[in-house]
Order: sequence, then C-alpha cells, then structure tokens
Amino acid sequence: MKKSGAGRSRVLESGSGPRSGRAVSGRARSVEDMAGEYREGPHRTVLFVIHHAVFGGPHNQALRLAGPLRERGYETVVLVPDMAGDAPARLSAAGVSVERVRLHSLRARPDLIVQLRFALGFLPEVLSIRRVIKEQRIDLVQVGGLVNPHAALAARLAGVPVVWQLLDTRAPRPLAWAAMLWVRAIATVVMPTGRRILPAFPGWRRICRRIVPFIPPVDTSTFRPLSDLRSVVREEWGIPADVPVMGTVANLNPQKGISMLIEAFARVKQRLPIARLVIVGAEYEAHAAYARGLRGRLTALGLTEGVDVHFLGARRDVDRQLQGFDLFALASVPRSEGIPTVLLEAMSCGLPVVATDVGGVAEAVEHGSTGFVVPPLDVEALADAATSILTDPGLRADMGGAARQRALDRFTVERCADAHARAYDLAMAWKVPAASSRLTP
Repeated sequence: MKKSGAGRSRVLESGSGPRSGRAVSGRARSVEDMAGEYREGPHRTVLFVIHHAVFGGPHNQALRLAGPLRERGYETVVLVPDMAGDAPARLSAAGVSVERVRLHSLRARPDLIVQLRFALGFLPEVLSIRRVIKEQRIDLVQVGGLVNPHAALAARLAGVPVVWQLLDTRAPRPLAWAAMLWVRAIATVVMPTGRRILPAFPGWRRICRRIVPFIPPVDTSTFRPLSDLRSVVREEWGIPADVPVMGTVANLNPQKGISMLIEAFARVKQRLPIARLVIVGAEYEAHAAYARGLRGRLTALGLTEGVDVHFLGARRDVDRQLQGFDLFALASVPRSEGIPTVLLEAMSCGLPVVATDVGGVAEAVEHGSTGFVVPPLDVEALADAATSILTDPGLRADMGGAARQRALDRFTVERCADAHARAYDLAMAWKVPAASSRLTP
C-alpha cells in the first residue's frame, strides 16, 4: 500500500426523501432527521475508490468536490490502483490525499489470463482496502463504477456504509445484470450520473429509495467563454482565426467514437472545405493499433494530419484549448458514457454541442437549444448537425449562450456537492442497506 499526500418508482430529490419508520430513542424519526444530525456533527472521511490511475472524469470529480465537501463536513481520500498514470500526482498536487494499492479490474473481454489475475488478486485486494479503511479511519466508502466490487466488500467487512456510483453504461447487459446483484445487496446509497442511464442497470427500480442522481461538477469560473483567447489559441495550433473548427476532447479509444467523428468531419469538409478538426486527447499503448487505424483512415478519406485534422495529444489546459473551438462534438458509441464531464465543460465555455444520444447525454444537452443530439453511429446525422452550426454564426451564438446558461443553472460544483453531501448523509443515517423496496408517490 502506498500513500501520496420511470413508473411508480421515483428517485430521491434534494429536500425530499423516504421515512424510516424505525423507532429510535422512543420516537419515529425520518431519515432526513438522522441525516441532518450527521451533517451537523464532526467531519467524516470518505474513501473514493477509482479503478484506474489515468486522470479522468471520476478523478476530476474528486478534485473539484474535495473543498466544497469539506465545507459540508466530509474529508476526501482517493484510492487508485498502484500502476502507471497521472491521476495520483494531479490529485496530490491539488491537496487531495491519495492511497495506492494493487488493484485489478473485472473486464468484459474473454481473456482467461486477465480474468484469472482478477480472481487470484480479489481477496488480497479486498483486504488491502479494508486495511486502508481501518488505518485512515474511513467513515464511508464511495465506489466509482459498476463492475469492481472490491471496495464495497471491504467496506462491508469494515462495517462502514457504501455509496456506489454508476458512472457509465459500458458493461454488457449480462454483466450489468450480475453486477447489479452486488450493488443491490451491498450499496447503502446508489448515485447514477443522471436518471437517463438507469435503464442500463437491471433491477434499479428495486432500490429506488436509495438512489440519489448527480451530474458531474464543472468549475464554471474556470470553464467560461474567453473571446480574447480565441486568436491566441488558434495561432498556437497554426489555424487562422476565421476558419471554422470542429473539436473534441477525448482519449483515443474506440468507445469515444473518434473514427466516426473523422468520417463525419470528412463529410463536413466536402460542404465546408476550409473547416478543420481538432482532437485533444491522450494516446495510450493499449489502443495504439486503434490510433494507427485512425491515421490510416485520414489518408483514405483524403485528409491530411496537421492540415485538416490536428491531434494535440493530452493537455492539462483543456479550459484554454476549448476557447479555440467553434463547436464541440461528442461521437461516443452505444454502451459507453454516463454524462461526460468534458461535454459539460464545453457547454460552460459557451460552445454549442453536437453529441450522440448515449448514456445521459440527452439529459445534459437540450436538443435544438444548446446543440443537437443525434443517433449514435449515424455519421450523416452528425455531419449534418455539425454543418448546420458551423455555417450559421447566429445559430452558433444562440446555442453557445444557451449552453453557458444551462451550465450555470445545472452543472456547478456547488450543486454537485449538495447532491453528494445528501447521499453521504443518507448513507450515514441508514448505515446498512435496507431490504429491496419500492417507493410510491
């Protein structure tokens, strides 16, 4: 272990919730009454377990929320696998305490060696996490992701409540069905990234009393429109300020649909020859063949890297890079996303969005107002929507303004922190998972 610094069911809303019905100290108290007592008590420590070490949405969530949650009575410790990745350094630099342990992830692919390593390491890794819980005096464990139950089991062994977050829709249906048996049995509170992803998780209605949705946090003061930076960023890219730019921020992997994005851009360029595509995102050895295939497809489509399509690699100044875009595009494939944080950040920067209808995307993007939501894998629909925005400055400005306002209204760090604090309060009040139940209006 290392340390470095909809039907009849409904989910819980802020300000409302179930009644416990349990007699405590001679009188019945609501869960909200008990939760309030935890909120007013001394600080408690949350262990947020994330099963990958490359900085991404869950790490950004932990980083953004650490301060606001401290103000609400909760300290944050993040646990990540002891493997290569930039997340530990970035979190530690921001003042977030980080623990590292050896940790394998359950994979959907039928690789016997991978599955065997997961099975053999499972119990020792559960015990390692339980040791962290004991040594750090953890009061609550937050699990990021569906198919890695290590931390939840460790929390149960240690007798602390579990907040289980459903962050994306990647798991195949059979695996999601099996994994939800764990979630329903162990989780004290379940936090999906929005409501629209819930149908991807079989049996969710059985635990609707314990569901507190959230939308990933955006620092709207950092991610904001800065028109003065547009020409500066464009100059750094070698792209004229008056050229329409379609951009995305995504690591180069198949789930992000980069190949479809390139295909759509080729169609956009036929209609708008001066357009450019900018891709901000890391390339990793695990997807090296995919990245090579993308570049090979550029040639086949008559596109030139560095002229028509610009790969900028991983960047920490995403807020700055977004200033050079005219349009943010998300081409993720089915069974991939929850609500991507970068989509919300782009909207907060005043960018109109064209995005595929996957996960909870349509919960964030208001179709026809802040951008367009198109069917996944539909290259023509993506190209048509992008062209309509890039060729209409008035529409682009209107949608960008609406996107910024929606971010201010719905995606702020404070709003997300409130949802998390409420989930933590309820988990601390309930302590152990209630029996499966339905909540009627």
